[in-house]
Amino acid sequence: MIPEPKEKIWLLPESAAMNAIVDDIGQDFTIEIEPQPAVTITWFDTFDWRLYRRRKVLLRQNKDSWYLLRRPSGEEIVSLQGNGLVGCSFSSDFPPGRLRTVLEPILGVRRLLPLVTLDSSGVLIRFLNQDEKVVAFLFFHEQRMRKADVVFRTVKLRGIRGYDKDFKAVSKSIRRHGIVDSVSPFYALEEGVRLTGRCPLDYSSEFSITLKPEMSARQATLAIFRRLLEAMQRNTPGIIDDLDSEFLHDFRVALRRTRSGLALIKRVLPPEITETFKKEFAELGRVTGAARDLDVYLLYEKDYKSRLPASLRGGVEAFFADIRSRREIAQKELVRSLRSPEYREMISRWHDYLDSDDGGEASENSELPIKDLAGKIILRSYRRILNDGKAIKPSSSDKKMHRLRIHCKKLRYSLEFFASLFPPADIRTVINQLKKLQNNLGAFNDLSVQQEMLHQYLARLRPGSGRNQQLASAIGGLLTSLHHEQQQVREAFFSKFRRFARSENTGLYKKLFG
Repeated sequence: MIPEPKEKIWLLPESAAMNAIVDDIGQDFTIEIEPQPAVTITWFDTFDWRLYRRRKVLLRQNKDSWYLLRRPSGEEIVSLQGNGLVGCSFSSDFPPGRLRTVLEPILGVRRLLPLVTLDSSGVLIRFLNQDEKVVAFLFFHEQRMRKADVVFRTVKLRGIRGYDKDFKAVSKSIRRHGIVDSVSPFYALEEGVRLTGRCPLDYSSEFSITLKPEMSARQATLAIFRRLLEAMQRNTPGIIDDLDSEFLHDFRVALRRTRSGLALIKRVLPPEITETFKKEFAELGRVTGAARDLDVYLLYEKDYKSRLPASLRGGVEAFFADIRSRREIAQKELVRSLRSPEYREMISRWHDYLDSDDGGEASENSELPIKDLAGKIILRSYRRILNDGKAIKPSSSDKKMHRLRIHCKKLRYSLEFFASLFPPADIRTVINQLKKLQNNLGAFNDLSVQQEMLHQYLARLRPGSGRNQQLASAIGGLLTSLHHEQQQVREAFFSKFRRFARSENTGLYKKLFG
């Protein structure tokens, strides 16, 4: 395997002059100077940094070229050039090919957002030895950030394999000019993003908080709710701008966690606070539910078409056209709600309470050490799941499965709230075991919800027209397919639950939380 050429990049101080550096180095080499064409570079990623987390950086150069690079080396993974690429916002917008194939499983349904744009110009210097062979390249880059009076100046030295001594000599000469601060290939992009008020990895849909065992239950609870409110507020602009469906999804997850926290962490906050915000957040759940349900239905389109013969797929297209129309209406109603004075006032009251120095009068559990209370909450939730799960039989109703799913979700939230108080390896074990059960129950519920939605839609169809007959046939085929799959998921539940309820898992819960 041929080793990669050496490369170093430094920040170029204002006092450093290119001509002086080149003249100094040029005493030992022949020099060729080549000005580089000016280009505009825009860095794209999702709101939750899905590419950056996987050590990838996606750049658009001018309007017709995309480059997916490896981080931190800057090595090219794949590129794409051509007309009509400027409007690519989702992985599905790219033409079929390697770039789209790489992006699709990473981005999912998330939109690519422009993070920072730089106007870049530069000069390439070639250093040749006495044999007129190139032994090193030097790139002087000047990158000006759009919408800000900021310029990033760097110099990059790239060596040639077999000319290590020349690389070292040029590097030494550069450092003599006070150029000593090494930076990454993505320095200008990362610094530019920071100037916009963001920074890489500043948002994740995963809940994470560090609690200290000596914190009181109220201190810890307020910290948890503050983190959840922050998630809701950070996703609100993306919901209003309708950037992609994950903004509303993450908003509602933070909302559900908040509602579960108010229900699970008992007698810690003042009762009037708990009861007031239980009701108000329940109403917010109702307000945001319709648009999210329709978002989810739209995600089924490809799956539904794959379940039906070609002769029935036209009916599915008509069904999803109707869903898109309904979703547009629900989105407008949701935006009106999020912009309403009532919503802003409610969120402001919750924010003010969480940030106030006075959390209210002491409650029965408010001054307990949080680790003691956390253990009781988690163990109580686990035992309820064991009892309810053992009561489920092959003939049990869907409602019992649904209730068990809700209890599992509450246990999951509790484990995530208090994970930092317990050994990380053990927490990962109990969460992974719970996830397997949740995946089964989640799939069962999704299939149940889909069938209910299709039955309701079918009941509203007026008989007679050819379009509606085709649509009814398609929905009938889908209902048969979904029911069959749901029965398979139900059958798989019992082995999943037995594994979750086995004595080893129960013993671990008792050891950690008892």
